[in-house]
Amino acid sequence: QRASGRSFFLERLLSEVVFAEQGMAGTRRGWERRRAALVSAAYAVLAVVGVGLVAAWWTSWRGNRDYVDRVAERMETVRRQVQETPNRATSDLLPLLPALQATRRLAMAQGPATDVPWTLGFGLYQGRKLDSAARNAYDQMLRDAVLPRLALRFEEQLRTDSQPESLYEALKVYVMMYDLPHFDAAALKTQVEADWEVRLGRSLSPEQREALREHLDALLAQGPVVSPLPKDQALIDSTRARLAAVSLPQRVYTRLRQSGLGDGFPEFTVVKAGGGNAPLVFTRASGAPLTQGVPGLFTYKGYYEGFQKKVDEAARQLADEQSWVLGIPASEAKGAQAAFASDKLINDVRRLYLTDYRDTWKRFIADVRIAPVTSISQAVERTRFLAAPDSPLIPLLKAMSRETTLLAGDSALERAQQKAGSVIGDIKGRLQGAVGARSTTGAPGERIESIVDDEFVGLRRMVTAPEGGKAPIDGVVARLGELQVLLTATEAALKGGGAPVPSPLPNQLKADAANSPEPVRSVLETLGSTSARVALMQLRETLSRDVRSQVGEFCTQAAAGRYPFDPNAAREITPADFATLFGPGGKFEQMQQKLAPYIDTSTRPWSFRPVEGTPLGTDHGSLPQFQRAAAIRETFFAGGTGPSTQLVFKPVEMDVALKEFTLDVDGQLVRYDHGPQIPQPVRWPGPRGTNVVRVMAQPAGSTGMVADGPWALFRLFERVTLQPGAAPEKFRAIFDIDGRKAVFDVTAGSVRNPFRMTELRNFSCPNGL
Repeated sequence: QRASGRSFFLERLLSEVVFAEQGMAGTRRGWERRRAALVSAAYAVLAVVGVGLVAAWWTSWRGNRDYVDRVAERMETVRRQVQETPNRATSDLLPLLPALQATRRLAMAQGPATDVPWTLGFGLYQGRKLDSAARNAYDQMLRDAVLPRLALRFEEQLRTDSQPESLYEALKVYVMMYDLPHFDAAALKTQVEADWEVRLGRSLSPEQREALREHLDALLAQGPVVSPLPKDQALIDSTRARLAAVSLPQRVYTRLRQSGLGDGFPEFTVVKAGGGNAPLVFTRASGAPLTQGVPGLFTYKGYYEGFQKKVDEAARQLADEQSWVLGIPASEAKGAQAAFASDKLINDVRRLYLTDYRDTWKRFIADVRIAPVTSISQAVERTRFLAAPDSPLIPLLKAMSRETTLLAGDSALERAQQKAGSVIGDIKGRLQGAVGARSTTGAPGERIESIVDDEFVGLRRMVTAPEGGKAPIDGVVARLGELQVLLTATEAALKGGGAPVPSPLPNQLKADAANSPEPVRSVLETLGSTSARVALMQLRETLSRDVRSQVGEFCTQAAAGRYPFDPNAAREITPADFATLFGPGGKFEQMQQKLAPYIDTSTRPWSFRPVEGTPLGTDHGSLPQFQRAAAIRETFFAGGTGPSTQLVFKPVEMDVALKEFTLDVDGQLVRYDHGPQIPQPVRWPGPRGTNVVRVMAQPAGSTGMVADGPWALFRLFERVTLQPGAAPEKFRAIFDIDGRKAVFDVTAGSVRNPFRMTELRNFSCPNGL
């Protein structure tokens, strides 16, 4: 029994354990080979990864080291720029710009800060640390350098600014930098930028302006800023005292204007309203360009879509600010808030705005003028554009009327009824005032916008057509068309050498102007007066040109610097040239006939007749030369076409030392030998044509008198003493021959004595009018 049990145990041990698991004790060579290859590959991968990591860390270390070096170089540049920045108490930010710009860019990498290059990664990237340090340095610079300068500038404004409008905003910003619960970053930014615009203006380049704005935004992004300077309470008190005279409505209105309220609305200009032809017709009396005009704030849209939407908010803000900005007691501040609640404050602000609205448009309309007219052709061109179907005048006036009509829904009858009812309303208002009631719109029964509308009633009527009729402006344009026709005819007449076409139209335009609103009044007045003036000016130019070409040029060549006009001249005017100039039908007479319609020869001296109320020229210009020429013609050409002179010599006395005196005038002898005093006639030029005049005496002296030439007789009388006689045509001639004298009474053939004639002595050649 025992043997059998052990045998079973051994059998199962061998069959189920030993033989079944014999492979566990043996070797499987294929599997072992595969296992060895896997192990080798794993070690190889680990080796490659290790080498790669080492290489990546080394590359990252080198890249970060270079990056840090570049930052260090920039930091050295920044340090140098900071050291070069003037370290003094000043409000000028411009010297800080280079250092601020460099500090802000200090740790910026080559690529975007959010996209770190792989060559700088692997846990070694230093950019974020350096960027954070740079941002801290930049923020610190804003607080330590920019903020003190801003605070100092606010103090400067409070000390030096004389304008209450900007002074209030500066005080508000200054106070809130010490009163953080009231700090308003937007208000501070607005005040700073407004100060830059006023103080620096165009001296700032666009790049500098943008950089300053970015640094200011970065400073305000840090949160409420506190002034690093000690609070100057005395300065605050004195500023508040200066601002006490400025009313709350005025401060509200100023706040609205300084906030850029009208910037979103287009400016009203003559070019936009009048169209493409407007620059050909209009100009600005002030010299401002036609592309500038009324700010968008003072337009219809500016009022309803800008001012009306913002005035409540601004009034509320200013009413709330009074207590801490101006230090007004709580009771008064509540009064301001009550005024705001009752709309009185808002209506007072509206009144200020609408008064400015009205005055701005009055100045602008009065500044629009017709472009200068300097010639008749320009006058024709101006009226042609104004009278054309696409006249720029009509759309300009209609656009002006639209912008100055704020009560567009009210008819004229309704407005009249409102005005008529204002008397009753005024009585009601007084009764209400007695019991504490307040008017919110101004005059009872009248809307406050009538401040503007009533000023431009005439303009509105000018462009408004009555039912079934035409607008008055259509009649004005038609009248301008008539003026164009007149000016065209006048231009044609002047080009032909004629006078301007007479017409009452210019005076009618002036009369129409008196009953017209601006700018129609100035247009009509200018064209009415200018058209006549320019026509007269062009006529004067034409006649002046004729005087110069038909008379002056020849006269200068023939007579200037010649005898008898110049008594000391050696050269003489020839008889032919003298006749050409002064004879009947000569150049002066022909030109005088052309000037006859414009000259009044009945006056002494001659004068110009007014043409359209304006003289053609000045009486002391060339006109006296024509009067002298007429006197010369009457004196020398009384007997025909050639110049001639008749004289009668009558002896008066002669020295006993002279036995005989003889005057030989081209063969005509005048003798006297102490005998009978017989008058003897003489004509010049003489009959022989020798043009010689000689004085002879017995006994003969050492000297004699001889003259020759066409003016010999006149030159002889230059050497004789002449004394006036009892009548214009009479004079006494005293001949002196070596101290021996012979005296003759001489009678000319006319009351105009040709010898030493003042008209000859004073004559000069005309070269225009």
